[in-house]
Amino acid sequence: MNRKTLLPYVFAFSGAAILMVAFTRMRSLVIPGASDPLAIFTSRSNSQPICKWVFSHYESSEYEQSWFGRIETAQNNICSVVAEREHADASKVIVNRTLDLKSLPASHQWKSYDTFPQTSLDASSDVYMSRMHYNRTCYDPASGNYTLAPGKGIQLIEPLWGMLRDPFDKWCHAEALHAEGFPEPTGQSKSHILPQGFAPYTYSLTDDGFTPQPASGGDLESPVWRTHGIPPWHSSPHLPSNHQQQQQQQQQHNQQQPLVLQAPKNIHLDLGSSYFGIWGQDGAAASGQWFYDTYHARGQPFDRFIAVEVETLDDKTAYEQVPRDLVGVYNLMNIPLSMDEGDKLNTIDLIKRVVDRDDFFVFKLDIDSAPIEEPIVKALLEDDAEEGGASGLIDELGSQKERDTGA
Repeated sequence: MNRKTLLPYVFAFSGAAILMVAFTRMRSLVIPGASDPLAIFTSRSNSQPICKWVFSHYESSEYEQSWFGRIETAQNNICSVVAEREHADASKVIVNRTLDLKSLPASHQWKSYDTFPQTSLDASSDVYMSRMHYNRTCYDPASGNYTLAPGKGIQLIEPLWGMLRDPFDKWCHAEALHAEGFPEPTGQSKSHILPQGFAPYTYSLTDDGFTPQPASGGDLESPVWRTHGIPPWHSSPHLPSNHQQQQQQQQQHNQQQPLVLQAPKNIHLDLGSSYFGIWGQDGAAASGQWFYDTYHARGQPFDRFIAVEVETLDDKTAYEQVPRDLVGVYNLMNIPLSMDEGDKLNTIDLIKRVVDRDDFFVFKLDIDSAPIEEPIVKALLEDDAEEGGASGLIDELGSQKERDTGA
């Protein structure tokens, strides 16, 4: 149950202008009752268990499942299918809900777990959302491993539908959907995405009575849902990589030392970053600024922000666009990474060096070059999370694949 699983969803819609791929994996938590779960701390007894949350399984909503069944018929005329009344109405509900959840003033932040009050879900819109399920595990000093413990959790995530992109953006031209009050089409819309911090979640520290209705329908009312904030599986203090070796040495010398846990980090890797605040002449396409506003500025600052760009950038211009609180954290690598085995710039090896399993890691892959992007995705899928692979380190992955289409 310790594994972290990468969930790839790639729709082979040849009619889609761009395929968006979203990955989310299990996260961990906290020592219950700890005043600051992000701090380094020690535990001298077993009276307070050391617990964290791990990914259990993914549950497609009924609406998402319906799209799985129509890939073959929709792939060559995706815009027309999305424009059908059923899907146009569903798209409006889904995007309106994600926009509403992301409409909080910038002053609203989540610097610790469970900062927002408990509430209930919107049954008319959240029934479209798919779900990530989590289990609670606790550390067993005897075995030196985490074992399954009481506790279950759920977090919503936007469904996979249509071209996996905002259907109200410009990609379908005359067939593009329209709705009053929605953002103007820019070709760079992220309105349909529900990132961590803005996705409703619920959990219980016991298994008794925790029976939320399935994503396929039913009463979504629950007194323990929170619409915003950091859930317990976001990140967790973790044992050092050599903790089992330390434990064995202590047993051999009959020593009882405190168990020291390391603080987790928030890490962002942007492959295809361009400048922080602008891409070409388009500020709306600046990925660095969007990730900063969506995660860093909401109270969970990045400890490392690695921007990789192949096109030559002007260093002075690049760093002038970086906010003050990212100076020293932001690292611009203005050179290409590789997938060559043994190369010090190998992408997968870089991820493994920088990220720990219990960190919160956001990975953006958008190099606008399929021959470079596809080997990276393929390598992630083959790098088994069960065996410590890089796929098990990723919390959220945003990517796009260019398609040759008339849309």
